[in-house]
Amino acid sequence: MPGRNGGNGGGRRLRITALGHAGFLVETDAAIIVADPWLSPSGAFDAAWFQFPRNHHLAALVQEKLADQRKARYLYISHEHKDHFDTPFLDSLECRDFTVLLPHFHRPALAQALADYRCNELVLLDDRQEFEIPGGTLKLYLDDAELNRDSAMLLKAGGKTFLNLNDCRINDALPVIRREEGHIDVFAMQFSGANWHPVCYDYAPEQYERISKKKVLAKFNAVAEAIKVVSPTFYLPSAGPPCFLDPMLVHINFEKTNIFPRSWELTRYLERRLPDSTTACPELMPGDVLDVSDGSLSEEGTERVDESGYRQYIEAYAALYAGFFHARQERYGTWQPLALLGRLEEVLRVKLEALDLHDRVTIPLYVGFTDAPDVMLRVNFVDREVSVCREMECENFYQIQAPLWEVARVLEGQLSWDDFAHTFRLRLNRDPDVYQTIISAFIRLEPPDLKRFCEKVLNVESRQERIMKEANGSRYLVDRYCPHQGGDLQYGWIEDDRYLVCPRHGWRFDLEKDGECLANAGGVHAVCLQDD
Repeated sequence: MPGRNGGNGGGRRLRITALGHAGFLVETDAAIIVADPWLSPSGAFDAAWFQFPRNHHLAALVQEKLADQRKARYLYISHEHKDHFDTPFLDSLECRDFTVLLPHFHRPALAQALADYRCNELVLLDDRQEFEIPGGTLKLYLDDAELNRDSAMLLKAGGKTFLNLNDCRINDALPVIRREEGHIDVFAMQFSGANWHPVCYDYAPEQYERISKKKVLAKFNAVAEAIKVVSPTFYLPSAGPPCFLDPMLVHINFEKTNIFPRSWELTRYLERRLPDSTTACPELMPGDVLDVSDGSLSEEGTERVDESGYRQYIEAYAALYAGFFHARQERYGTWQPLALLGRLEEVLRVKLEALDLHDRVTIPLYVGFTDAPDVMLRVNFVDREVSVCREMECENFYQIQAPLWEVARVLEGQLSWDDFAHTFRLRLNRDPDVYQTIISAFIRLEPPDLKRFCEKVLNVESRQERIMKEANGSRYLVDRYCPHQGGDLQYGWIEDDRYLVCPRHGWRFDLEKDGECLANAGGVHAVCLQDD
């Protein structure tokens, strides 16, 4: 769908201003594109996440640029996670003579949230659909997989190309994008963790650190592999990490090892991992400007943090919000556990009815409250039953607990289930300690999404295509698609001469054990072909 302001005019200028987290302000001679501005001081995910470093002062700059009627202006929101979709900031914009660009997901939540947004035009773009802007084009790549609903942006303007992956898991599409689009000048991609494992799980410190190190290394390695494929002039660390200012969560910032590494840790890794790479990896602070046209970098950001000043910076940042969190704790008051449990039971029954793959989960899920641990719900997936109980009755189980007030906010519609999962105010436990995709989906997704999730799983399983992979001198015939969420293993890589790694989420399949996935439930079929 061509834009109403499309055309072939414009000069050769392309400037990218880092807005912090996954936000970018892109300027050409003829157009302004603002991507994922998370700028409001209220944080995200019920004030669990906050921007690091602070970037709230850049709201005025973005407002000014989006009001500049000398250029065509576009606001792009990649997906509905609140560290990308900042509704308080969007509502604060007074001049809205710009076009909003959104991915056209099957689930219409994002489009519906902005359906009444007063702006010039709201455009929904399908996967790989090209949209004309003055002097260039903009294309979105969609990952519409329910558990990972996201999009990436490819911008061509001023004779330059900017591929902004943010935290969209389409690493397996990068070889095709690179082949079809040619040289990528600037590439931005998530490098930090963003989910509840192992942050919210009850692990011993040594196990917690071991899991965290493994996940950070996998994320860093995925970035390195992506840089090798894309071979950009610049790589910009993006989409993380947040920081945590709530007294319940502030300790996460100071853990020796967790899944939230800072950008300087990544750049040190890339220097070791890719010593011969020609890709520059500048660490942009909010407000810094990269002029892609001439390769110059202007350190215009006023909030600058390095490794030595990190703790002091976070402590001062948290002190600014101490009064806010104290007042909020008093405002939420107390809830009666049994009354809330009854409401929760009804919602879980609705979810269970929507879960068509319920019979695949043979262990129960226990759902309860951290501040009322003597009463909980037991979800029996096989029999589609939800019942009240006082204690866990099985050796094998999955358990999730959260504060009464946080569960109440979900039931009142203040938070989606996915937002709830990102608050990190949860406590989880499981035995055996194996990731179960269906349970994760059951907790995080809304009922209508659960049906489509099940359809997606069955669709991946129905694919019969196989590929050839080589490891340690042997050839293996392997299922092409990852059973997790359908990542294309054709573009996976081999680690330690035996493990095939999925490029989307880093699942590792042991080729010497017929494709077994040791860390997660599920695997691929892998047959070793003996050479004649």
